[in-house]
Amino acid sequence: MTDNQIDMLKDDEAASQKATPKLGELLKTAREAKGLSVGQIAQQLHLRPSIVAAIELDDFSEIASATYVKGYVKNYARLVDVDKEAIDAALAFYFPVVSAPTMQSFSRKTTHEARDGRLMLATYLIIFVLLALLVVWWLQKSAQVSGVDMSQLTAEEVAELEQESQRQQLLTDDGQIPSKDGTAEAQTGIEPMQEVEQEEQAPEPDTSAAESDAEAQTLTAANELPHDVLLRMELTADCWIKITDAVGKTLVNDLKVGGSAINVAGQEPFEVILGAPQALTMTINGENVDLTKYPKGRVARLTLSSSANL
Repeated sequence: MTDNQIDMLKDDEAASQKATPKLGELLKTAREAKGLSVGQIAQQLHLRPSIVAAIELDDFSEIASATYVKGYVKNYARLVDVDKEAIDAALAFYFPVVSAPTMQSFSRKTTHEARDGRLMLATYLIIFVLLALLVVWWLQKSAQVSGVDMSQLTAEEVAELEQESQRQQLLTDDGQIPSKDGTAEAQTGIEPMQEVEQEEQAPEPDTSAAESDAEAQTLTAANELPHDVLLRMELTADCWIKITDAVGKTLVNDLKVGGSAINVAGQEPFEVILGAPQALTMTINGENVDLTKYPKGRVARLTLSSSANL
């Protein structure tokens, strides 16, 4: 570096110091022009005189932060009527503003933290809503399961019973054949009791042999006729019952309430459908029917006769 360059640097430093007077000198000169002492200024600013003296000496070591320094200096300048622009220029010289890149970096960090905080809050909210929906679903499912009456027929089982009843009715209608007097005869081929009685009352031959043969035939036919069998049911709970006898006659097809007893008679074997077999006890001609082998809550289908429970 040449001597000329060194001289130019010294001139620049001198010009800078001359252009920017010291902050303490500005305040002290204005105070002395007003005829005020350090103690009077300290009293009006509610500060210790030592702090006022330190400010006039540009010694800010006893003051906690730059913010307090700026506040004290501006209040001091108002008391002694120092030009505001000169004070601002001096403060800017001693306490320069933080550079823009540093502020921008801090702002970007704050923005990232705020965005991350919102994302976490949204995540927690979604998890909470999902848990609440899961609890509501579980409660509704439990209420539905507990509210189901297993002794009642389901919609599928009722529809199946109706279809079976219609199918049985169609089979009964198709299986009838006309008799001599125009009435329908059952598919079994057994003639009604009324016709047998009419045959018994018909005129008999005069011969004793013919009479004996007719009596023997009448007794044989009477013995071959089916006899009604008694079914008895005692219900402890509500149960759907359908009973059809051997000739296709529907004896019971209804929902029976608990606490009642039902007696039906017909020709065996019986086709029985029970909506809740555990809700009743059954006897056929006084003999108990074992219903314990049928599972609870399921429809039981069985064929009954007095000789054996098929």
